[in-house]
Amino acid sequence: MLANNLNEILEKYDFTDSIITSVKWSENKLDLIVSVDYYWDVQEGRDTTRILKLIFKNCIKANFHITNQLALDSNLVNTDSYFTIILFKGKESDYLSEGKGKQVEIFTTDYSTPWLTVICREVILTE
Repeated sequence: MLANNLNEILEKYDFTDSIITSVKWSENKLDLIVSVDYYWDVQEGRDTTRILKLIFKNCIKANFHITNQLALDSNLVNTDSYFTIILFKGKESDYLSEGKGKQVEIFTTDYSTPWLTVICREVILTE
C-alpha cells in the first residue's frame, strides 16, 4: 500500500498527465478500482512508469460523465487523450448519513465537468 487515506494521496501524488488504463468493480461489488499509468515516475528518474490503483472503498455513488464531443473515428484522435487526467481533487463529504465520507473528482477532457465523481468511505493507493 502506497497511501491509505485521501489526504496522504493528495499530498504525495500528482496524477496530472497520468492515463487511466482501466476501471472496474472489485469482486465485492462495493469497491471501485481505477488503474492509472502514473506519469511522474519517469520524471523522477525511473526508466518506466508504474500502474497505480486508486481503490475507492465502499462506494455509495460513482458518476461517469462522458462528453458527447468525442470523435467517433478512433483514427482521428489519440484516444489516450480522453483518459489523461488533467485534474484530480478530493474533499470530505457530508453525503454519508453515518458520518464523513470522501468525494473525489477526476477530470480528463475539460476542467468544468469531471469524467468521474466518486463518493465513498475511504480511498487507498496501491501498486
